[in-house]
Amino acid sequence: MDSREKAIETLVLDCIVAHQETILVKLISELEANYIELAKLSSMGEYQSSWTHKQLLDFITYET
Repeated sequence: MDSREKAIETLVLDCIVAHQETILVKLISELEANYIELAKLSSMGEYQSSWTHKQLLDFITYET
């Protein structure tokens, strides 16, 4: 485990111990929103939420 993963693990554990799970929910939600935004941009608006990550990568590789 590298230092970045260790820092993330510490953050998660600290949130759980402090009963601040909402912080984790907000972080995950923001990451999802960022991923969707990047997926739409990189696929020129063609991205569908039903696509797997591999389908997105294949579209970017072969269709753009």
